[in-house]
Order: sequence, then structure tokens, then C-alpha cells
Amino acid sequence: MRVVLSHESALRYWLTKTSDEALPSPSACQSLALASANMRDIKQAELPFGFSRGQSLHVLVGERSAVRNQRSLQVHRWCGAIPPGTFYELSGSNLVSSPEFTFVQMAARRPLCEVVEIGDYLCGLFAINDRGRGYTGQREALTTPDAIARFLDGMPGGYGVKQARRALACIVPRTASPKEVMLCSMLVLPRSEGGRGIRHVVANQEVKIPERLWEFAGTDSFYCDVYVPEARGDVEYDSEQYHTGRFRLDHTQKRRNILEVAGIKTMSATPGQLSTFDNFSSFLWMLNKRFGLRERRLTDAQFFARQDLFEYFADPHRMLF
Repeated sequence: MRVVLSHESALRYWLTKTSDEALPSPSACQSLALASANMRDIKQAELPFGFSRGQSLHVLVGERSAVRNQRSLQVHRWCGAIPPGTFYELSGSNLVSSPEFTFVQMAARRPLCEVVEIGDYLCGLFAINDRGRGYTGQREALTTPDAIARFLDGMPGGYGVKQARRALACIVPRTASPKEVMLCSMLVLPRSEGGRGIRHVVANQEVKIPERLWEFAGTDSFYCDVYVPEARGDVEYDSEQYHTGRFRLDHTQKRRNILEVAGIKTMSATPGQLSTFDNFSSFLWMLNKRFGLRERRLTDAQFFARQDLFEYFADPHRMLF
């Protein structure tokens, strides 16, 4: 018998992976026939983390008779297609749902904004802590939107696939921090969901700078935090940790000046501008003006949706799993 981690537990496994941890190997398994939700099997499984009533373990099975939820255990049944790449190997014969399958599982359970956020994290360049929030360092992306799309093609009609496809259109890969995820989501999500509705946003976009400035800049290109191609506009998140102090401030301002010379409009998103909904609304108004973007007046429903979306991302106690 084997234990198959899924849903919030699989999300926890992947999003806490740091750059110095080896990633598991893909499994050739395409069946849940041996998947167990027996507590004795689970306790003997040597799983990568513990579980409790406050943070339940989520496992996947194929048989309806195996679904027996307990206070610290959530058992989910999957009876759809299982294409190659659905699972990765853990210790022994145990498995964890792949990043792509985890995305599908969460898409069936969460509203659109949360599914998009989860997709951004799975396709992002950073890890978070075991409490389901924060920032613990950089790492390579776990998957890509293209890889997710190919995976969805392999399970047509599967539970959560429709919701996953809708969210996939709003995922911005290669974000480097939770605040970049927030900015990308607020810009990309449809106005009906509280977003700005910009169709194409790129995180960490490489921009070439004039050759005359290569020596001065110490490089021939910069990476824009949140880039809006239609406006040639760059939103830089200026955190207190990485953009204060004499040297860092000088570097930040020099970089911004060079980008402007290269024809890139720049906007700074500071913690203060993202601290309240009123401040963020003013920031968004300035962004529209700076980037030359026009936005129709929000309906009451769109206004309250934007307020709710902002409050969701601004909640410091919110956890992803």
C-alpha cells in the first residue's frame, strides 16, 4: 500500500521547497489502486511533514470505500484520468501529486483569485514557510503555464479542469515575491473579479539597455519586476528590506533612470502604497496615468470586488494551506 499526498498537503510540500533541496523524481504510476487512507499505513509512511487537527493531512484514493475523514485527515477520491506526470516519488512507494495535478485539485476547491494566486506561486521563483505564507528564499519554478496546459489536455472533463483552465489565463509566471504575486493578480484578474483587467503582464522581464550605459550599469540588461508590454511600463516593488540604505537607494534610483532612458516607464510600488485600499486605489490611478492606460469607471459591483480582492491579498494572517 502507498500514501498519496494531495490538495493542501501537496501544495505545502511543493511551495516550501527551497533551492538547496532536491526535487523528487516523476513516478511512472498511473493508478490509485494501491492508495491507502488507513491511519496505520500513514503513520508508517515516513512522510515529509507531520499533521494535526490544526493542519490536516490530505491524501488521495481511488475507491469510494476508502474515504473516511478524521479530524486530522482529509481523504479525497479521484476517479478521472491519470496521465503521465501525475505523481512524483516520495520515500518508499509513497507519492505526492505533481505541481500540475495539485493545481487542478485546488482549482476545484477555491475561488478564481485564490486559484490564480496558487498558480503564480507554483510557477514562481521563491519558496514560502511551513505556515503557508511569507518568503524563505529564491528557487527555480516548479512548473510553467505551458506545462499545466499540457497536463490539462491529458485529463479532459476531469474534476477541476474547467476551473483550472479559466485561472490559467491569468497566471503570471516567474514572480519573485508574494508582493509581486499580489501586484500581478490585481493587474491581470478581470474587473468583475476585482482586478484591473490588463490582458498581458510579465514578471521579471529582461530589458536591454543602451550600449552607452553598459559600463555605468555594470550589465547590458535589467529585469523588470512587473512589466506591462502594451505600455512599455515597469512596476517595481520597493520593499523596505531591499531598497533602503544609501547603497541600495543609489542602485535603485540609478536603475530606474537607466530604464527610463531605455524607453521604459517606471512606477514604484512601496509598502505604504499597498497598505490600505485607498492608498492602493490612488496608486492604481497614478499607474493608469503614467502608463497611458484608460480604465472605464467601475460599477458598484466591480468596486466592491476590487476592495475585497485587495483585502484578501493584504491580510497578513492569511495562509495558502
